[in-house]
Amino acid sequence: MAGHVMAGNLTMNCVLSAAAEPELELAALLAAAQQDEFGAIELFRHRTSSCVVRDNLSVRDIRNALAASQVKLAAYEIRPLTGRKADSDERNLPYNLRQLEWDTHLGRALGIQTISVRSGTTSSQEQAQEARADLVEGLGQLVERIPDVTFAVGPAVDSVLQTAADFDELLSGIDGVGVILDVAPLRAAAVDLAAFARDWAQQVSLVRLDDGDVPVDEIADALTAADFNGPIVLESRDADLRQRVQTRFG
Repeated sequence: MAGHVMAGNLTMNCVLSAAAEPELELAALLAAAQQDEFGAIELFRHRTSSCVVRDNLSVRDIRNALAASQVKLAAYEIRPLTGRKADSDERNLPYNLRQLEWDTHLGRALGIQTISVRSGTTSSQEQAQEARADLVEGLGQLVERIPDVTFAVGPAVDSVLQTAADFDELLSGIDGVGVILDVAPLRAAAVDLAAFARDWAQQVSLVRLDDGDVPVDEIADALTAADFNGPIVLESRDADLRQRVQTRFG
């Protein structure tokens, strides 16, 4: 990033993920971001207590809470692109894509231009073959239908997108799709993180770091050379990790 932006006393070059404190609802998550001097947060359509779809929250409520806290919404992840229905596990890509389009339009209403998405998990070789086909077809359709946002695709444990070879096979032929450099699942698949950062630097739209042994310097070298300017999302409130990121990307 070419320098960092200030919002009050909050630094904008690090983003606090709701996954760091999944039990916190939105107000408490924003308070945690302020306390740790994060200038932005990541929210999810699913998974956490600060989920953007809640009975007691509207889009206006979320916007107002963000404005009052002076914390920006910098990243947003929708439900997985599985090609299957959540309630019956029936293979039905059009149904799943309709869900993801609603998720995407909600993100747009909150001002997000880059949408994070992952493949669903698989439990059999047959499902894996289907999931590969659905991921490629589904991404292509989403890019065509909603051209004014960027879809960034990330790895997930037990999914068809985990290893460096998976990325080469499934994403190399899809134009207009970004990549999430997500350290935890890539490390779990024994991916060389520095090499991955170099190989995909031109397409990385978002970086996610956890509290493990993260090669921040090597990742920063690769992405800075490619003029990366996307969010750097931290799944930890660890002050040392935040300082390392701010030093290299700030």
